[in-house]
Amino acid sequence: MSDVKDMYTYVENKDQTWQGIGLTEHAGKYQGVVYKYGKVGIQEDEQNGTASLQFEFDVLDSNGLPKEMFDDDFYKVIGDVLQDILREQLDKDSMQYVNTND
Repeated sequence: MSDVKDMYTYVENKDQTWQGIGLTEHAGKYQGVVYKYGKVGIQEDEQNGTASLQFEFDVLDSNGLPKEMFDDDFYKVIGDVLQDILREQLDKDSMQYVNTND
């Protein structure tokens, strides 16, 4: 299996109105899919001492894949990508937080 970093690249549209994530050939059957993340949060389970990453996403370009391909396996792939992006931003102290509760 390849490194998660090899599975994605940043992409933007010609008008630069959005930046998304493009999945590469290292993402297997999801190669060519472009998506963006929405709301991201952490769900803590204090009783078990665990936490899980919760996030929303929008597929911007399905690369011709049918809707049923975007299942739990896809969610795991883009969850791994999100973890990698967050880890990199934390390491570089470049994390940006936007409070959407206002």
